[in-house]
This record gives sequence, structure tokens and C-alpha cells, in this order.
Amino acid sequence: MTCVGWDGERLTVAPDLAGRIMEIDPRCLHGRAVPGAYAHVCALAGDRARLRFDEPEVQQVRRDAMAWWISLLGDSLVCLSMLAVDESRCAGAITVTLDPGWFEQDPFARLFGGTGVETDVFCAVAPPAGPVVERYGSVPWPGGSFTR
Repeated sequence: MTCVGWDGERLTVAPDLAGRIMEIDPRCLHGRAVPGAYAHVCALAGDRARLRFDEPEVQQVRRDAMAWWISLLGDSLVCLSMLAVDESRCAGAITVTLDPGWFEQDPFARLFGGTGVETDVFCAVAPPAGPVVERYGSVPWPGGSFTR
């Protein structure tokens, strides 16, 4: 399991996890990190801030991400991932870019608000071709796959 920590102001990764621990698409942290990036963390530090992935508002922000958010970010996009607390509930999302100029438009901020932070730990991941179902892949969207 690949996780990030969030205390409402500071984003951490293993081995220095601190704050609320949430699962992230492992591709975002495994590989060559992109220096000088910005993360828009749309999550709260409190453990009770969670929604089922099947809730209409969660499905709609994912649709919006696919419909216009990813293309709006263009070549600035480094990676994005939902943040999960388990196979059926999300704690928000994170979008990492080279330019924070579009963060006010982030559809994921409708779930839990958003906070921008500078970061040097995230890796470039190609934009997703479409959503997967988290509870089958057990990895937060857009990672995961069906096992064979």
C-alpha cells in the first residue's frame, strides 16, 4: 500500500508519514520525482472526512476530471489520484502540476476544499484514459486494475 500523510498544511510520504494517512495511486510516488511541482490537496486532516466512492458527488468530480480538468492542465499535469481510506471510501484527491494557476478550478475541491503546497516527491504519470473501479483494483483511482 502506498500512502501520503496530510495534516492540513503539510504533505508527507514514507518513511516520514505524519497526519492523516491516505492511500494514493502508487505510480504517483514510485519512479523519478519531478522537482518544483505543486500539489493541490483536496482533503481534510480529520479522519471523519470521507465519502463513499459511489456517492453521486464523487462520481461527478471524477467525470469532470475526465471531461475538462485533465485537458485544462495540459502539459503542466504531473499526476493525479483520489485518496482512499479503504476500498469503498475516499478522503479526497490530489492533483500535482508544474503550475498552480488552475487550482481554483479543481473539481475535486468540491469534495473537501483544496490547499496548494510545493512538493518535490511526485512522479509523472500519464493522464488516465478512463476511470477504474477502486474496490476491484484496491488502488485509488486512476490506478488499479483487474487481477488475472
